[in-house]
Amino acid sequence: MVGAGKIAASAHLPAALALPNVELVAIVDPVVTRGQALAREFGTSARAVTKLDDVLGELDGAIIATPNFTHCEVALRCIEAGVATLIEKPLATTVEEGETIARAARERGVTVAVGYTTRFDESVRVMARLLKAGDFGEIRRFAYQSGSKGRWAPLTGYTLDRRATGGGVVMVTGTHFLDRMLSWFGYPDEIAYEDDADGGPEANALARFGYTSRGRFKGRVRFSKTVSLKGGFVMETDEGTVVLLDDLKQIVFRPRSQPSVETIVRERHGFGHRKRGHFQLQLEDFVEATQTRRPAMVSAEQGVESLRLIEALYSCRQPMRTDWYACPPRERQTA
Repeated sequence: MVGAGKIAASAHLPAALALPNVELVAIVDPVVTRGQALAREFGTSARAVTKLDDVLGELDGAIIATPNFTHCEVALRCIEAGVATLIEKPLATTVEEGETIARAARERGVTVAVGYTTRFDESVRVMARLLKAGDFGEIRRFAYQSGSKGRWAPLTGYTLDRRATGGGVVMVTGTHFLDRMLSWFGYPDEIAYEDDADGGPEANALARFGYTSRGRFKGRVRFSKTVSLKGGFVMETDEGTVVLLDDLKQIVFRPRSQPSVETIVRERHGFGHRKRGHFQLQLEDFVEATQTRRPAMVSAEQGVESLRLIEALYSCRQPMRTDWYACPPRERQTA
């Protein structure tokens, strides 16, 4: 475990200790007392060390849960040593760094996975299958929103430094939906973007996407760290409306011919799968991918595509209207 911050303590470490075929060897952090405190808290005999090089020779795999700007350097050291690597999202802070990681992994034959945990949600996986099969009909448009007041709470204050994170709300939290969007629809053909960064990490962002190569439809996405928004995805098709709310974790379909009727769409035999959290499912996939030499569910190449989209958004940035969250939807429909 590289990094002894909050994401390691709250998610990655419990997942590792829950798997019988995973042995936690060491917790690496430049502040050794943080690693020691975690080891005591979870009752593990893992050593707390300050240098990754001290334990690289003992490892089959590593979980990198450090600030975003350190991902590339740490990952390359692991890959060079032949150590499979699970990197907390995003893969890196730039496309160039992400491509460097992906290329090194291919050349060394080392498994690299990216920590987009929401892809392991059952409803997200079912949605992907149904979209691929065209079961919802022809897509007309979609929208997604997610927002909270604050809640950036890493152990250090690195999320307030754009150079350290690579961005603001889009890179830190919005990237989860962008990863899902890419897995569902592919890379968009048209993009437009505005935020309130003003030289720092953006707290509010609005993006519009156009798809022309896989049908003609548009999408609208907004993220906020200053406004509470009920997180969820809505898609309109020629057959009806599809809703997937973040908190309910279930797909609801409302047929156009029967607007008063709705159907819950779910995996028929997925109840056992639901008992395990996203981080545990992610780690199980990473371990299996490492042992069988198959690609991880979220590969380094997919992590690069997410970075590519984020860089494209930032590159066409326009300043955001300060009343963006109060605008009636009809005023903000054009792409």
